[in-house]
Amino acid sequence: MTANRAANPAVVDSADIVVVGAGILGLAVAWALGQALGSGGGRSVLVVDRHPPSTQATARAAALLTRARGDAATAALVRDTYAAIEALEEELEEDLGLRRVGTLHVAASAARVESLRTLVGDSADPVEWLDGEGAARLAPCLSAEAVERAAFMPLDGFIDPVRLADAYRRSARRAGIRISIGLSVQAIRVEHGRVTGLETGQGFIAAPLVVNAAGAWAAGLAWSAGVGLPQAPVRSQYWITEPRPDLFPRDLPVLVMPDAGAYARPELGALLFGLRGRRSVALDPARLPVDTAGLDLGDSDGGLETLEEGWRGLARLCPPLLRAGIAHYVSGLSTYTADGRFVLGPAPEVEGLFMATGCCGAGIAASGGIGQAVAAAVLGMPVPVEMSRFAPGRLGAVDPLAPALRDACAATRSGKTSG
Repeated sequence: MTANRAANPAVVDSADIVVVGAGILGLAVAWALGQALGSGGGRSVLVVDRHPPSTQATARAAALLTRARGDAATAALVRDTYAAIEALEEELEEDLGLRRVGTLHVAASAARVESLRTLVGDSADPVEWLDGEGAARLAPCLSAEAVERAAFMPLDGFIDPVRLADAYRRSARRAGIRISIGLSVQAIRVEHGRVTGLETGQGFIAAPLVVNAAGAWAAGLAWSAGVGLPQAPVRSQYWITEPRPDLFPRDLPVLVMPDAGAYARPELGALLFGLRGRRSVALDPARLPVDTAGLDLGDSDGGLETLEEGWRGLARLCPPLLRAGIAHYVSGLSTYTADGRFVLGPAPEVEGLFMATGCCGAGIAASGGIGQAVAAAVLGMPVPVEMSRFAPGRLGAVDPLAPALRDACAATRSGKTSG
C-alpha cells in the first residue's frame, strides 16, 4: 500500500502531537503527555476519534489488574498503572473505585503448579501459597478437592474501565490537551519517510508526531502508512451470572484458572467469568466497519459454543456455577498479537509515527504504564520500561491482512493463561 498521498486537502486543524483513539490507551497517552508537558508546556496535543471516549473495547473490558505477568516489562507496566490510579485520585480528589480484592491464581494439576511457580516466582509483590482448603476458605465458590495449589496476590484488584479512562481524560484536559470527537481518520500522511499528518473525512490535520492508539482499527490505520503491525482484532467475551451474593460474595478475589481456560471476578453479587475457548474469532482489519456495535462476531449463539466447551472444566473448579443462571453475555473486539505482546513505541519505517496498541486483553491493567512509556518515547525522554520486546517491528515485515496472521493472533487469545 502506498504511503504518500497526492493533493493536499484543506487543513482543518494542526497540533505538535496527535493521538488517534480515545479509548483507554489513547487517553492514557494523552494523560502522560499532559503530565510531562504541563499546562502551557509549549507543545500542543490533540486526541481525535470518531467515537465518544471509551465506548468501544474499553467499555467491554473485564479490567482485571493482575500483577503476575510472564515478563518483567509487562509487570512493570501494570505496577505503573497502580501508581497512575493513585496519582489520578490525588489530583482529581476522588476515589476511582479500585476494588483491591486480590487475585487467586488456581492450579488444578501438578504441571500447572510448576507453571504457576514460574509465573509468580520473580514477582516483586507479596504472594501467599495455599492448599485447596485454604483457597476455598478465601474463595468459597471454589472446590477444595479440585484445587492442587493456589497463589494469592493480595495487592491486586479490578476497576471500572470507563471510570479509569474518564479519569485519564479529565486529567489530560486539565493539562490543556484538546480532545476532538467525530473526526473519522482515514489515513496517515507520510512524505519522504516521515509523518506530516492525518487525512480525515473532514480534511487534513497537520502534525509531525502521531500516536496510533486506534484499537481494533490500528492495524488498518498503520497500513495506510505502509507499516504492518503483527496484530488482529479478535473477539473477546464473558458472561455474568444472575445476582447470587450467597454464592459469590462481593469481596471474592479475582480468580485466574488456567486449567479451565477461565477467569472470574465478583460483579455486584454476581460472578463475571470469561472462557478462552478452543477457537477464537479474528477479523480482517481491512473489513472492519466504522462502529463495532452490532457487528457479527460469530457469536449469534450468545457464545454458547465456547460456553458448552468450557463449562464442565470451569464448574469442576467452581461448582456453584451449576446453581446460578446466566444473566448477561458481553462480547467485543480486542487486539491480539501473534506473540502475545503489546505493540508500543516508534515505527521503524516512518519517522514520527508511534504505536500504542496490541493490548492482548491486558490494556486496562497496563494502561498507565503504557501511557507513560509511549509519551516518553514521543517526547524523546528516557523511557521508564525496557520496550524492545514490544517494538512494532520486532517480527520483521508483516502483512496485517494475511489470514495466517489472523489465525496466529486468534491462537494467542485461545492459549492465554494469565489474567
